Amino acid sequence: MAELSRIEALFKAHYSFLCAVAYRIVDDEEVAKDIVQNFFLYCLDKISTISVHANFKSYAFMAVKNASLSHKKRARKIDYNDELLLQTAAHLVSQSELEDKLKYEARDKLLWDIIAQLPEKRRHVFLLSNKEGLKYTEIAAQLDISVNTVKTHIKLSYEFLRRECQSLIRIIFVIGIWIVFY
Repeated sequence: MAELSRIEALFKAHYSFLCAVAYRIVDDEEVAKDIVQNFFLYCLDKISTISVHANFKSYAFMAVKNASLSHKKRARKIDYNDELLLQTAAHLVSQSELEDKLKYEARDKLLWDIIAQLPEKRRHVFLLSNKEGLKYTEIAAQLDISVNTVKTHIKLSYEFLRRECQSLIRIIFVIGIWIVFY
């Protein structure tokens, strides 16, 4: 039931765009609608096995474009060099890459904000170990503390990061659910 509502939401969000993509290739409104509907039926049928790693719009665009090209090829009316189609594909790929970059930058900023919350000495030891790649003995010698103290700082740092990241994941999950339903 949840899969059906998820597919339905994606259908509502992307149907018109995907019909326009298909229509641009097949030049027949009814055939374009059929291709898009078949794509969503396929998604519904394969929901448990489909894994989209990029955004859905890019995945759907490529699937509908390929289905449309296959249909047109069968009808012997294909134009592989359609400039608008090539530009749209390039734009969607670059848009997806930009979204990924922004997502990773936001994740890194949040992680650095969490690391900044560590007590100064613990943060210093943690960064020497993880950012600089120093061994526990090297850190101990450099800071004139025992190896066990270094181990304790590292252990407590990881515990803090796990706890804070779990809280962050829960918040993101709740926000994601809220966005889906509202």
